[in-house]
Amino acid sequence: MPKKIKKEKELKFKKENKILNVNNVHYYFIALIIIAVIICIGVGIYVSSEDKYHVHKDQALVSFSYSEKVENGFNVYYVNEMQDKNIYATINTPEETVEKQWGRNKYLDFNEEIYASNILDKPTNSRESSEGIEWSLEIHFMDGTEKYYTNNSQDPIDKTELARIINKYFKKEILYK
Repeated sequence: MPKKIKKEKELKFKKENKILNVNNVHYYFIALIIIAVIICIGVGIYVSSEDKYHVHKDQALVSFSYSEKVENGFNVYYVNEMQDKNIYATINTPEETVEKQWGRNKYLDFNEEIYASNILDKPTNSRESSEGIEWSLEIHFMDGTEKYYTNNSQDPIDKTELARIINKYFKKEILYK
């Protein structure tokens, strides 16, 4: 009698489920490229929206100086953009000097509020007569132009908006003389 032929046992290979293997690695590269493109688009949209808010960023002020006479001397409020693009805000009083570094957005917000206050629409004063000056405002722009105002001008500026801006950014009150 013939012997029974035994079926060979089926070899079962243990299939490992790897997340990354030779057959699907190109899908991960495509996914990474798509994610990088989405991030770049998001950053571009954010920068574009910031630029729309800061419409005068191309004609930003390089230097802002407001000084007013007080009992012991002068209170002076400075905002200066340095050559290395750092922005410093300084309050100089007869008693103390406080200097802070501002971020770019705070500086551009300050710039926009100066433009929105319509202070710059008034004609500038000459620097010839410095007698009896109670306060002065000096602003230098990127293109080299400057504006200068004092209490001796023919058409004085309204200081209420300037006082609000200085109070907001310097946390100090100015005099309304």
